[in-house]
Amino acid sequence: MNQPVVNIGVIGWGNFFNHIHEQTLRDMLAERLCRLRAVCVRSPQTRADIASRIAVDYGTADYREVLDDPQIDAVIIGAPHSIQAQLSIDSLEAGKWVYVEKPMFADESDTGTDPAAYFDRLERMGDVSRQRLAVGLNKRFAPAYRRVRDSAQTWGGLKTIQMSIVDDAWRWGAKYPPGFLMWLDACHWIDLGRWFTGSEVARISCLSPQVEDSLVTMQMANSAVVSVFLSGNGTMDMMKEELRTTSGARTCAVATDYVQLEVFGGDRRQVEHFAANLQSGGDPAYVKAITEGGLEAFRAIRRQMYDRFLRTQRSPDPEGDAYVKRNLPNFMRPQGWRESLRAFIESVASRRPLENSATFRDAHLAYQLVDVAKQSVAAGGGFVEASGA
Repeated sequence: MNQPVVNIGVIGWGNFFNHIHEQTLRDMLAERLCRLRAVCVRSPQTRADIASRIAVDYGTADYREVLDDPQIDAVIIGAPHSIQAQLSIDSLEAGKWVYVEKPMFADESDTGTDPAAYFDRLERMGDVSRQRLAVGLNKRFAPAYRRVRDSAQTWGGLKTIQMSIVDDAWRWGAKYPPGFLMWLDACHWIDLGRWFTGSEVARISCLSPQVEDSLVTMQMANSAVVSVFLSGNGTMDMMKEELRTTSGARTCAVATDYVQLEVFGGDRRQVEHFAANLQSGGDPAYVKAITEGGLEAFRAIRRQMYDRFLRTQRSPDPEGDAYVKRNLPNFMRPQGWRESLRAFIESVASRRPLENSATFRDAHLAYQLVDVAKQSVAAGGGFVEASGA
């Protein structure tokens, strides 16, 4: 039996939404999994631009119009972090299912409200908030990472996890205050530490040798150790992320930029490649090249895009700059964006509680653990107990 088409309202359609979620929605619309009922953004010009690219019933500047629309089943919140928690609560209270981008929780100085107050309101909603609210900690859905986690028990459990994330955040994050990667992005990998090990964080150490460079070490309650090196001081031509794991059975895994997974310790080295993502407006030829050529093809594309970026820096070229933005290598990697949003829509269609998605509890705990890491930095890098988180 075919599932019903899910009517969606989007609140906030910013740069990230343009790059990734627009293409995902376009694909799901084509498959008749959903219908884009409404888009809420302040700018009339932005609403018109969106409507020129993707089929939408109407646009509005008032998010309450979206929440009051009885035809809308689910809301996707792409609005700034300062209002994500409040919009999520309002949407649930209006009877909608909710997919909200990370980090969801932010400091009171950003939101005007103690994050604990938002958390308490969500807790009081019971099953509604636990089963109908997904937070966009999407890396849980990355095919390579799911393969590692699904295999972990047969490997004797993951004992050490090393995650290296070296981004060119200096390029895209100039609008944010110094240190923004810790509060904006570290939630991803702190959440993954808990997700991979199935254990809570016991204590955290964090060292920060320069702005936007942090080395986080987490000792888990089950004795596993997770380290995260997070940097915003990289460049576009280098691989951004690598995951390395060891296990109780001495089976080891290395996942590189979500494109390639290697497993060692068996009868032979196992190598698996994963299909690339199509970025909204991007060139499908790059997706084909990565899917067919794997990691080396992706490495070559990274170099090519970085060379184009350098040329636009030396000699301003609006057309060349637009081309690079439509084909950013980081948005070509299959890191779970598509899968997480698709899983959400399928849960709404079947009225089935969300599975694998990060919950508001996961997001709030990640927020608290980032704060514990900041305490460690302030104390010179020593371990800080996470019992209060």
